[in-house]
Amino acid sequence: MHRHNERRAGVAHASAVVGWLARTGAVAALLLLAVAPRAVDGKTKSKPKASSAHVTVGQGRNELPPAVNEMRDAILAAARSGRLDELLIPIQWNELPPDFGDLSVKDTLSSWKKNSPDGSGRAWLAKLIDTLEAPYAVVRRGPDIENNKVFIWPAFAELPLKKLSPALHVELLRLAPVDDVARMIAQDHYDGFGLAIGADGTWHAFKKVSKSTKAAK
Repeated sequence: MHRHNERRAGVAHASAVVGWLARTGAVAALLLLAVAPRAVDGKTKSKPKASSAHVTVGQGRNELPPAVNEMRDAILAAARSGRLDELLIPIQWNELPPDFGDLSVKDTLSSWKKNSPDGSGRAWLAKLIDTLEAPYAVVRRGPDIENNKVFIWPAFAELPLKKLSPALHVELLRLAPVDDVARMIAQDHYDGFGLAIGADGTWHAFKKVSKSTKAAK
């Protein structure tokens, strides 16, 4: 926890946070053509990236900043423990709790337990793992190019689904049932859960991507 204070990037990055949170899923960006082979955490794989003027897509951990990797690893470790309360560790690294949508952190964790089949909330832990192992998008929010990067999982929250490459289509099918994927592509909008981590390692949000909150292009 003591390393958290070293990762504060200042006021400029706060504007990046507001931009993403206001948008939740953000506007679909230009066509991205490729994504790397899926990487196994802790192992090295080459990952060619797709990029446009606004969004870069990557996967795994090799090209993430150290602070982002630290937070991502902490969330994954908590989720893989099978104990919902372990999520309080990465949550408490933040000065402010992540945005979980309409509910507070405490109410969110309680809701996850209450609405899970076995009362453990482990289905939500699995969702966190699947989300963070999917391709991510790198977007810029705010004027400070040194501190305005936000890393968003899955990348589909930032992409036009009707223009996905075959490789990205397969990755989307790993996150949602076939029928849901077909519906989302028809709507050209990913409506699953999205997770955002700032370049300084702050966990900004984990919530449903809402089309109604997307800003105009």
